[in-house]
Amino acid sequence: MAAPDRGHTLLLSSLGRSNTTKTPLSTIQALIVHYLANIHPSPTPLAATIVSSPVFLPFSHSKLEALSTSFRHAVHSKLQILKADSNGLFSPSLDTQLNVWSLAIFQGLEGGNAIIRLACCSGLLLGLEDILQHLPAKKRDVKGIAEDELVMTFADVIDQFSTFDTWGKEFHSAAESANALALSLIIASQSLLLVPSQKFTALPLSHLLGLIMRTIEDTFDGGRFLFSLQSSLCSKAEFKIHIPQDSPISKSINIVSNSISMAHIGSISKLCARTVSLFVDHRPNVALPLISEAYQKLNSITAHVEADWFPTSLSGATGQSLLSPDAREVATVIWATLKTLLFSVIMITEAGLSALVFIPSTSAVLPSTSTLAVIVLQALSHLSFVIAQFGGSGHGAFDELKRLFYLALDVLGSDVIESNKYARHLCVVESGLEPLPAHPSYQAKKAFALSAIEQLIPVLNELTIQELVLPTCLSHLSDASHREIFESAHSVVLAIFASHAQKASESTSQQGSGFTRKIVPFYANCLIDNSVQGRLSTLQLRLAFAALVRSAASAADLSLAWFCIDCLLAAIASTSEHDDERNHRLHLTLISCVPSVPLLLLPRLLDPIRLFMDAAQDEKKRQELIDALFAEIKERVGDREKEYMIRWWGELRMKWAHTGPGREEIQGDHGLDVDLTLTARL
Repeated sequence: MAAPDRGHTLLLSSLGRSNTTKTPLSTIQALIVHYLANIHPSPTPLAATIVSSPVFLPFSHSKLEALSTSFRHAVHSKLQILKADSNGLFSPSLDTQLNVWSLAIFQGLEGGNAIIRLACCSGLLLGLEDILQHLPAKKRDVKGIAEDELVMTFADVIDQFSTFDTWGKEFHSAAESANALALSLIIASQSLLLVPSQKFTALPLSHLLGLIMRTIEDTFDGGRFLFSLQSSLCSKAEFKIHIPQDSPISKSINIVSNSISMAHIGSISKLCARTVSLFVDHRPNVALPLISEAYQKLNSITAHVEADWFPTSLSGATGQSLLSPDAREVATVIWATLKTLLFSVIMITEAGLSALVFIPSTSAVLPSTSTLAVIVLQALSHLSFVIAQFGGSGHGAFDELKRLFYLALDVLGSDVIESNKYARHLCVVESGLEPLPAHPSYQAKKAFALSAIEQLIPVLNELTIQELVLPTCLSHLSDASHREIFESAHSVVLAIFASHAQKASESTSQQGSGFTRKIVPFYANCLIDNSVQGRLSTLQLRLAFAALVRSAASAADLSLAWFCIDCLLAAIASTSEHDDERNHRLHLTLISCVPSVPLLLLPRLLDPIRLFMDAAQDEKKRQELIDALFAEIKERVGDREKEYMIRWWGELRMKWAHTGPGREEIQGDHGLDVDLTLTARL
């Protein structure tokens, strides 16, 4: 463009006036895109005019986003112009021309307001990232300058909000909005994730982490956004729970949920996660105390949320019919905010723990990784009533939550002392909630505690298990009213038996066998009581009883293992002939015990199995029993017992007219020893 035209004049005059200009922001945006890409000889003066324009003050997300988008679209427009003009043989390459153009723009941005420069640099980098696929493979080195400028500009922004020089702050523009920090992080989060790690770590990560955590804390009002919930609840007509539209909770939750930082909390959390991860990787000794402080803030936020939520009648509501239309509207916003908080906590803490796994603890002064894992688990426990809405914290959880939950427990499990301390804390806290067994929040917290304890059983000492863990489970082993707690309690007990069997196989000492002898008879009868309809499923019953027998058989004295089998035989004998379903389940359970008993007990176990198979009248159930037995022999019986089982099966196979593979296939698969493992839910 040889001389300024009318559009260029309009753009300059609009940029020179304050926000009272009547030129729409969309028009200014379109003009910036056009003239940045087309102006000759250089876009430097125009860039300098843009960065110093009062149009973008006071800061707002719409203004900064429009500015960033302008520079992003200008890159696309410039690429099309360069492609149309690149006809000469000696014309510079596209990447060279783009680098020259970008550098000219950055020269114009020098000295401008840091936040406005950040929006411009962010848009330019995003635009260059967009067009990479349109450039030749060997000419895609066009982002380096933009990445460097973005990092330096964002460092200026960080310095602006981190400085403690109150005298210097007087020179900051009064037009800057109160949420300028949040806006800066929102703009930066869109492009900083594209910056390579080696450049990202040039930023003052300690200050950056502090600023991000301050923003997150402000976004969720420090966890106090439910503080007025209890006082705002009342009843109305046929509705037990009503929340007036002008109530304090309606106002406070709308302020929190409608804030600009809440709308972009996902991007801010991603930026925080990357900051934490790179901070740990590059400066672990400096990072650990600061990350511990950040995680404590998240834990404090979730603790306040739980404290304000638990006493309210809304937390105990089990259906929408109890809520008035106004209450449903507020409850929907509350739950959306709670879920957003959960996702932010998961994203930030998982990034830190994943990086900390590879960092050894070299100083007693620094917080240990197990301490950080406890903080994360405490934060998740505070939000267990939210987690319950996503299927719980165990294997039913969504992938990101599942990964964080088991990662935190793995990290904690490496520290025996901290693991026992945390398990004791869980049991003591849960015992204080026993008067509220039917409360949904209590049930969610109990299920979370049992799921966590189950994973820590291998490192817990016997005293903790006897005094606290087992008593915590006892009241739930026969109560299937809350399915997750019921199954989790059984999983914990089975984990106790599995841990005992593992330790017994690794040591010749019989220490702890008294405790095992004490609880094995109880649990054998407990499982038989739970064999009725509506309690444990057939698969769960079979897995549980097989694990119990396997643990009992790990002792030198096999009488305990046979006691379990004898209890099962007695239950089969005492079951009514009219209760065919339970009888069939017990028969299948007995068959599942075949791989769990040693060779010495195997003949005694196989005799009753052969008898009830011969006596079976229902051909379909008889065939199911035969198939189940064949599967146990083929896939799960150990090497020592395999030879005996092959001979025994070969003698009876023709008698039972089993249609599946026989002796030859079992022998062919002799090397196949598929060990039956405990699933998360039995």
